[in-house]
Amino acid sequence: MPNEKDHYDVIIIGAGPNGLTAGAYLAKAGARVLILERMHETGGGLVTEEFSGFRFNLHAIFMLMMDVMPAYKDLDLESYSVIYRKPEVAVSLLTRDGKALTLYGDVERSAKSIEKFSKNDAKRYQEIMKDWNRLCEECLIPATYTLPMPVLDMILGYQRSETGRMMQEIMEKSPLEILHECGFENDYLKAAILYLANMWGVGPETSAVGFFVPLIVNRMLNATLIIGGSHCLSSTIQKIAKEYGADIFESSEVAKIIIEDGTAKGVELGNGKQFMSRSILTTTDPKTTFVKLIDEKVTQKISRGLYEQTKAWEWEATSLFSLHLALDRRPKYKAAEFDPDVDKAMLKIMGVESAEDVLAHYKRTINGELGVAGSAITTTDFDPQQAPSDIFYGTAVARWEGLAPYDPKNGNWEKIKEKYADEIMGRWKEYAPNLSEAKVIRRYSYTPEYIEKKLVNMVRGSIKHGAYIGTQMSTLRPNSECSSYRTPIKNLYVAGASTWPGGMVLLGGGYNAAGVVADDLGIQRWWEEPQMVKLARERGLVR
Repeated sequence: MPNEKDHYDVIIIGAGPNGLTAGAYLAKAGARVLILERMHETGGGLVTEEFSGFRFNLHAIFMLMMDVMPAYKDLDLESYSVIYRKPEVAVSLLTRDGKALTLYGDVERSAKSIEKFSKNDAKRYQEIMKDWNRLCEECLIPATYTLPMPVLDMILGYQRSETGRMMQEIMEKSPLEILHECGFENDYLKAAILYLANMWGVGPETSAVGFFVPLIVNRMLNATLIIGGSHCLSSTIQKIAKEYGADIFESSEVAKIIIEDGTAKGVELGNGKQFMSRSILTTTDPKTTFVKLIDEKVTQKISRGLYEQTKAWEWEATSLFSLHLALDRRPKYKAAEFDPDVDKAMLKIMGVESAEDVLAHYKRTINGELGVAGSAITTTDFDPQQAPSDIFYGTAVARWEGLAPYDPKNGNWEKIKEKYADEIMGRWKEYAPNLSEAKVIRRYSYTPEYIEKKLVNMVRGSIKHGAYIGTQMSTLRPNSECSSYRTPIKNLYVAGASTWPGGMVLLGGGYNAAGVVADDLGIQRWWEEPQMVKLARERGLVR
């Protein structure tokens, strides 16, 4: 039995970005917090590994919300040296014949690039991005940092403003339908937009996820990188949580959540050690929470609906394969002769030149086939310290990533990963010929199987803990009974990528859940709701 010192206000299962964020907020509010992490280190998908002085961000690298997330200011992350950089040039789609269409956070600069291919598209792009940016600023970004809106409230609220009516019109559509309605003429522009919407596995033909198109396009064109590597973000939030008294135990896998009379009382580790608490917040996926950590018979007894929805949870249809290189020189792209800004672009898209190409690649992937299309970043172009340039002058770290099947048709990943990596290198060299002479100092293939083994809640390499489909979003993520972070089990709360607003290091799940837990425990919030959320609520756009 636990000692008195083992009793907490909040026990958090999982020290990924959301678990750490919730822990830091609650610890600073005065709660006694325990965070338990299965792995030997915290951070979840914020993985930065160092080999021979080269830093590889194996999983998360693009920070979509750093410039708008409340935690950056609330936790004063800048004073702890969490510095992010927004590249001047966001995205270039490279063509096989040496051209490039380049997109920026600045709409006017993007239009000038598009104008090289279509004056009509340049004008149309400006019109569309004006609407999409407005949707993001007034609705989608604020919604990330509050509870999901019930459907009836959403329908009524959206009717109150032009932005709301635009949201209502776009949200039920598929990315491909939205792209068609844009009316673009040029295939390169169509490919770039659809690729960005699809690059993390949102199906081009999946309905009821239309809001992802403006959101992901807006955020990728304003994406940032963490100086020093992605892990610097999570390690700093961990440090802050500890400074405010949180206990963080690594290599501590929770075996079960202790339930007594329908109430969560504590947790038990694999070694039999128990910790008791007034509340439990788990950031695991729903099947792990409600079938594994809690006996499924208990879940069934408490809520048949919760059990059925959990059993029906769908993993993503695709995963990611990424190839990480330490090179003796930076890749030089032939398209930079056509557009010098290619050299400055954060993301270079290769292997697709039309919306049909993007759709075909996605369909091949969900069919288990390996296609060679994806995007690359030279990390050291934006953060030179991620290579030991003081020892090996001129060296670079580069990364390729693209959609990939969890179960490839032509063999298991362990057998085929290096052959597939060779095919990627061949394609990459078509666009960056100097790679043919480059010395590869280190090469690491990160497969969907590796994703699942390293991050066990990403079952089948499901990088967002579950598919982004209409039945698993908003008030249905992870299910209709738990979307407000509370569950039918008293004192048990959920957060993480399988809850609203999802994955991709938004910190929204942890931030929102911390507020709910604090309110239920009678702990006063020290943080203020962001002004953008208050304005959106006044307009009827968020809860």
